[in-house]
Amino acid sequence: MTKIHWKPHKRQEIALIRAQEGIDELLYGGARGGGKTDAGQIWLIEPKYIKHPRYRALVVRKNADDLSDWIDRAEQMYAPLGAVRTGLPATFTFPSGAKIKTGHLKDKGAYTKYQGHEYQKQLIEELTQIPIEGNYEKLLGSCRSTVKGLKAQLFATTNPDGDGHEWVKERFDCENQDEIPREFFDKETGITKRRLFIPAKVEDNPTLIKNDPGYVAYLNSIKDETLRKQWREGSWEEPLIEGAYYKKEFDNIKKFNRITNVPYEPGINVDTWWDLGMSDYMVIWFTQIIGKEKRIIDYLEAEGEGLKYYARELDKKGYEYGEHYFPHDGAVREIGTGVSRQETAETLGLKPVKVVSKLSLHDGIEATRNILASCYFDKDKCKTGITRLKKYRKIFDEKRNVYKDSPEHDISSHGADGFRTFAVGFGQYKNFVEDEDEEFNLYTEYS
Repeated sequence: MTKIHWKPHKRQEIALIRAQEGIDELLYGGARGGGKTDAGQIWLIEPKYIKHPRYRALVVRKNADDLSDWIDRAEQMYAPLGAVRTGLPATFTFPSGAKIKTGHLKDKGAYTKYQGHEYQKQLIEELTQIPIEGNYEKLLGSCRSTVKGLKAQLFATTNPDGDGHEWVKERFDCENQDEIPREFFDKETGITKRRLFIPAKVEDNPTLIKNDPGYVAYLNSIKDETLRKQWREGSWEEPLIEGAYYKKEFDNIKKFNRITNVPYEPGINVDTWWDLGMSDYMVIWFTQIIGKEKRIIDYLEAEGEGLKYYARELDKKGYEYGEHYFPHDGAVREIGTGVSRQETAETLGLKPVKVVSKLSLHDGIEATRNILASCYFDKDKCKTGITRLKKYRKIFDEKRNVYKDSPEHDISSHGADGFRTFAVGFGQYKNFVEDEDEEFNLYTEYS
């Protein structure tokens, strides 16, 4: 077996050494051009692993096109070690019988199709492209080892942008770049799990600077300050969302500190506002109306669950509920049963359920803009929902280089659709609150 002639740069070497120290989850990268891909590919072929016939590794990226580029680079790197590439997506088989498999996350059920598998090493490229932490944890569930001497580990690479920005930043404490592992002790097993973020910038990749000095000039020339900080400096500040519908509104919400502690007020009913889906995501926003204040106290989303699940979850929260509001399709009778989801929900104890009238998409977006001006969001319980609203954006037409006048249908659209139920339904059912003669404000108690 021929040796690979590859020498790590300093930051790559640090990441690989820390991984050998037994870090369970290691995140490498941040800024553009830090040598992330090479570091991950080398990490996979640690000698004691690829010499073991039972070694299995998994490499995943979100998109098939990006995966094909990774595979081409890996083939050049692994060929001197006798690795043979087969299949689609590719598998690299080494002379010992060790295998590195690849996959992408575009397929339905992609995050669960590896359940029951065992991979001693798992490499996730561009981690922030995974929108929710639960999907990452589903992948992590197959990172395990029954092979003596082969510790199960995960290595991920990323830039700060992407739909998963918030949960990745929090899980790996990316803003505190002190390179100290975060330890999590499990009382049941007595085992301590460790996570670590190793930041890297283009300066940490002298090969790129030498071969393409213009790349640094390009990063420096990016006009948008937030994007330049992310790609040039690896900043984990709030990401730029091009084409976002509610950017102006959230700039004002931030300016007036309306994302804060908004506790549940006992004795005042909680209303819920829904976006319905069965095999897709379903979303619920929880509100309390006090005077002219609209307090958004909680948020719930899940995938592939029926109404029984949500009825149980609402009961667990212990709120005193007023009314539950479904979008217009909640009154549609289901094929086969002849029963609407409104009726089903009421048989599960969610009473009363009202159905919000249908409004055009653009009128609903305008209603949302208007209502955001008087909303306060709980910073913890609504954290995911806030992210969904911020990232609700227009489709970008790459051929014409313009934004279309229609929204991107992705994970963020479900949270935004649920909030639009609130905006439209409030105008339909709740406007009487705005017309009360006696104006009072309890919120100042919590500011």
